[in-house]
Amino acid sequence: MRLMRRQGNDIGSVLALVPAGFLVLILLAGLAVDSAVAYQRQEQLHDALSAAANDAVAAGLSDSSFYRQGALALDPAAVDLAACRSIEAQDLSSLHGLQVAIAVGTRSLRIRGTARVDAVFGRAVPGFGERGVSSTADATLSTGGQAPAGPFGPFAPLDCAG
Repeated sequence: MRLMRRQGNDIGSVLALVPAGFLVLILLAGLAVDSAVAYQRQEQLHDALSAAANDAVAAGLSDSSFYRQGALALDPAAVDLAACRSIEAQDLSSLHGLQVAIAVGTRSLRIRGTARVDAVFGRAVPGFGERGVSSTADATLSTGGQAPAGPFGPFAPLDCAG
C-alpha cells in the first residue's frame, strides 16, 4: 500500500473554513431563537384572545333576551366591555401595537388580534428587528354539547381606551 504525500499548499486550509462555519452556526442559532420567541408571543396572543372571548361570552349574555324570551343571545356592548377588561387584565407588554377586532353574532363571537414582537438577535440586522404575529379565537353560547360557531357580524375594532 502506497501512502500519498501531502503537498505544501494544503497545510492549514481547513483553518480558514472553521470561522466561516462558526459564523453560519451562530446565524442559524439566532434565527432559531428569534423564531421561537415569535412563536411564544403568538401563543401568548392566542391565549389572551381565547380568554377574552370566553370572558366576553360569559359576561355578554343578554339578560333581557334570556329572561323575557328564554333565548340565548349576546349583548354587543357587554361583550365589548368584557373583552376589553379581559385583555387589559393580562400582561401583554411584550406585544407592541396590539390591535384587536371583534365580530359578534347572535350567539357567538370571534376576536382577531395582531401585534409586533421584538426579535432577540434580529435587532442587529436592519429590517429584522420586529416580527408580526396574529391570532383568532372563537366562543359560542350554548346550552350544552358542541354548538357551531357563527355566523358572525362584521369585524369592528375593539376600542378599550374609551
